[in-house]
Amino acid sequence: MVYDAQEVETRWQKAWAEAGAFEVEVDHSKPKFYCLEMFPYPSGSMHMGHVRNYSIGDAMARFHRLMGSNVLYPMGYDSFGMPAENAAKKEGGHPHSVTHRNIASIRADQERMGYSYDWRRFLATSDVDYYHWNQEMFLMLNERGLVERRMAPVNWCVDCDTVLANEQVKNNRCWRCGLEVMQRDMEQWFVRMTEYSDELLDEIDNIAFPENVKAMQRNWIGRSHGAHIDFPVADSDAVIGAFTTRPDTIFGVTFVTLSPEHPLCEELCAGTEWEADWRELRDECSRMSEFERINMLKEKKGVFLGRHAINPLNGEEVPIYAGNFVVASYGTGAVMAVPGHDQRDYDFAERYGIEIRRVLIEREGNDPAAPLSAAFEGYGPMVNSGIGGFDGLAGESAKDAVTASLEAAGAGHGTVEYRLKDWLLSRQRFWGTPIP
Repeated sequence: MVYDAQEVETRWQKAWAEAGAFEVEVDHSKPKFYCLEMFPYPSGSMHMGHVRNYSIGDAMARFHRLMGSNVLYPMGYDSFGMPAENAAKKEGGHPHSVTHRNIASIRADQERMGYSYDWRRFLATSDVDYYHWNQEMFLMLNERGLVERRMAPVNWCVDCDTVLANEQVKNNRCWRCGLEVMQRDMEQWFVRMTEYSDELLDEIDNIAFPENVKAMQRNWIGRSHGAHIDFPVADSDAVIGAFTTRPDTIFGVTFVTLSPEHPLCEELCAGTEWEADWRELRDECSRMSEFERINMLKEKKGVFLGRHAINPLNGEEVPIYAGNFVVASYGTGAVMAVPGHDQRDYDFAERYGIEIRRVLIEREGNDPAAPLSAAFEGYGPMVNSGIGGFDGLAGESAKDAVTASLEAAGAGHGTVEYRLKDWLLSRQRFWGTPIP
């Protein structure tokens, strides 16, 4: 006897559909189980990657039904966004018609595979019945002052004509088309996630996640206590604000570094012999993602901007540089550089012949004049301050004393910074949830 797989499968699939075998209703007498796979992008046809993913989900849903659970197992399509729009562009059709044709094709294949979805609960994110909830949530956030529109540097793919998340940039190339990504300033919507930084961080302790995952989340939010310090620009009304977690090293500042995109750069060097070098550095940085500049720089490079900043506590003038290792989006986009006690600054100072000054020693009794072969980044007693009342202070007491002096001089204040950024909503594409 020959087993006719196609006949058996289609017969039973028809019977399941007619009986509503996988339709689920509320039943408080059974334990609940919710099975949901990642929705597919309907930018083409179903492929074997989909088959693997949804076969695993179907097996899990069927297993839990057999174990007596009331199983909710829906399906939907992530039908808004760049993949669907690019697919429509490629074949010259409208995203709506191309997307719905692809949804029909994928659904037919899923039904033919016999997956046990409750098809009454089907959705597509491009249907108004779904996306009006996106719009309602956006309006609620707006009413509460939690969204705002502002200029920001973004990863831009010229070919895809869109902003890319850092995760979509691989080796400074677009994950989809492979072309080089540029940095571009654009007006964008932001959800003010940073309003909840402390709440998000403090509640991690109450979540039943593995400790390594919780540590990753804490690091991602990245709460840093420190000081904001204002460095006036010599012979100018301009002031450079910088955040530091180490105010105890302020007397070791021998230069100030700005991100090449910092708005002060052009103001400081316009019309000077240093302008061309700064523009070259800025353009080079525009071809790198923020992630690469923070984590993957092979070479720290900088350009002197021809001006000096004034240390607000001792009045010393120090040169101002633009540096490729400083990014505009973290802190103020400016760094008070202390090469004696920060290895990144040490490497930069060695390359450009900038003074490296020791203002901390490892322990009491060490030689304050001992040369440094590398940056000492630990905590220790302050030395070589040049101002009475600071030498000998260490750790938190040293940081508190410097911060108090800055506040008394009106030149800074204690503050908290976060690695967490406001959530950028890119809406420069046609095929997405309609918001302004």
